[in-house]
Amino acid sequence: MSEIILESRGLTKHYGDFVAVDSLDLTVRRGEVFGLLGPNGAGKTTTILMLLGLTEPTAGSVRVLDFDPARQPLSVKAHVGYLPERIGFYDGLTARENLIYIAKLNGLRREEAYKRIEAALAQMGLSEVADRRVATFSRGMRQRLGVADVLLKRPQLIIMDEPTQGLDPEAAREFLEIIHRLKADSIT
Repeated sequence: MSEIILESRGLTKHYGDFVAVDSLDLTVRRGEVFGLLGPNGAGKTTTILMLLGLTEPTAGSVRVLDFDPARQPLSVKAHVGYLPERIGFYDGLTARENLIYIAKLNGLRREEAYKRIEAALAQMGLSEVADRRVATFSRGMRQRLGVADVLLKRPQLIIMDEPTQGLDPEAAREFLEIIHRLKADSIT
């Protein structure tokens, strides 16, 4: 059996009287691709926010890569990549410029940042369009750029919120292939 890298027990989140997440038990092992499915308002995004340490649970426990996100959010952030539902890039900048900016924010040294940026662009099939303004990108290209962004920090685990929402069937299929390639590269 492979190592457990994400585990919750009785994970619960209340907003006043509203129960957003109710006693979620979850176990994800290294190397797995796991999907959290449910209708709008089911608590998927709230669960993700608790896993990342961006909101505290009302009850229950969670461990991500053996860290408690509520108490060690920076440790979780250092090892986990997060692709939000709505990706925020600067439309006036090129894909490469956006990634350079993100690398600087993450404290990567220039030489290392450029190596990682080129590798991430190539891995996501964006090398040919790296110097185009993001404003010209389709939703699928933006999603791939989002994964390139996440890959800059070489995460052990990537959490994606609604990664195929708004994509046409072909782009969604391509994106699912990207997820399987990431798994082949030992990223959960």
